[in-house]
Amino acid sequence: MKKAFLRFAAAAVLFGLGFTAAGAAAASPAAVVQELFAVPLAENQAAFIYLGYSAVIIRTAKGAVIIDPAGQLLKEDIEALRGKKVDAILFTHGHGDHFMLDAAVDLAKATGAAVGGESQIVQAIKKGGAIPADKIVDFGTGGAKTLGPWTITAIQGQHIGSIVLFHLAAGGINLFHGGDSAYVPVKNLSAGLAFLPAGAPSPTASPEAALKMAQDLKPRIVVLFHGSDAQYTEFKDKAKAALTGTEVIVPDKLRVYAVKIP
Repeated sequence: MKKAFLRFAAAAVLFGLGFTAAGAAAASPAAVVQELFAVPLAENQAAFIYLGYSAVIIRTAKGAVIIDPAGQLLKEDIEALRGKKVDAILFTHGHGDHFMLDAAVDLAKATGAAVGGESQIVQAIKKGGAIPADKIVDFGTGGAKTLGPWTITAIQGQHIGSIVLFHLAAGGINLFHGGDSAYVPVKNLSAGLAFLPAGAPSPTASPEAALKMAQDLKPRIVVLFHGSDAQYTEFKDKAKAALTGTEVIVPDKLRVYAVKIP
């Protein structure tokens, strides 16, 4: 198993720091998707690819989710997901860098996954009529819902308009996705792996807000997205003192990362 896993980590083995990154980004999103779903994962590992803004595809040994894909995947990329085990496609809110209806429909048809998000997104999806009603999940009311192996809890975020953030748990692994929200208290939650927004072009997200959420969640690994290089640097500088024992990843787009979550 270990030899097979390391085949996908051509550059360096960094399990002491919690993660492994493939040596070079593949030629296309479709190729990276294929690579992501070929990585063998133990129970305490997750793999992900970052697509841009706050769009990620995340896998664990139990299943996979796609969050805020907007239009980052073209039709040929979406076809690469056909037949793959994807349990849920989630949207934090309706801004165009997070949600596009046509792409959401194409992803749902290719994967057969449930589609969920805050209430305005759900209304748009239902109005379109292309996704079966029993595959649409309204997270706008908050609370926890079960989709496949995942227990997914929606948290009301703070943004321009309605936004929900997601806490996901499956097989002992806990994840958090912060959309591009400002700080909201999440001290009642924990996450071994937290995807947090650092800022630009969001009018509400910031390094300070991301740091406060990380301090609440106490993650083993923080993945920064939705920000500028300067904001990522600011977060990392402040995290050295404020987040003892937490590793920070600023991911390259379209590269497979495999992380160990003790």
